[in-house]
Amino acid sequence: MTRLLILILSIVAMASPLGCKKKPPETETVMAPPPPPPAAPAPPEVQEMVKNFERVFFDFDSSSLDDQSKSALKDNATIMSAHTDIKLEIQGHADERGTTEYNLALGQRRAEAVKDRMVRMGITGSRLATISYGEERPLVSAQNESAYSQNRRAEFRVLGTGAAEAVKGTVP
Repeated sequence: MTRLLILILSIVAMASPLGCKKKPPETETVMAPPPPPPAAPAPPEVQEMVKNFERVFFDFDSSSLDDQSKSALKDNATIMSAHTDIKLEIQGHADERGTTEYNLALGQRRAEAVKDRMVRMGITGSRLATISYGEERPLVSAQNESAYSQNRRAEFRVLGTGAAEAVKGTVP
């Protein structure tokens, strides 16, 4: 009788869900959508005009625009007015003197000063984005006043025309 009881309990244990392993849930293969096609290049006349953007330079520890900077921005605003499809990223930079945090804030103030001036010149603010790189992307990597003065700048990167070539006064 004990053997029969053990045999029945063994059969019940093997047939019960506790003794069986569950199948892992079937995973569904999800295909990623294809990447969007590359942007069409801008017409040659737009690419030619875009090449004329000028960098703006700043004095030490300043985000104020001098007369030369205002003249350069006037030329840049003229290009933007003539080509309403162009969107720009204004990149603020600083020389290596100062802390990283301070230089990032200074670069942002410089980029915002350029944007504010261009908006006052009639360019819609939504066409202008700002970013600061602080001291992280020097134009000249030397440690003297000449290099420092070239690194205190605002540059432009064209976002909205699809132009693939380098643009004077812009960075990729």
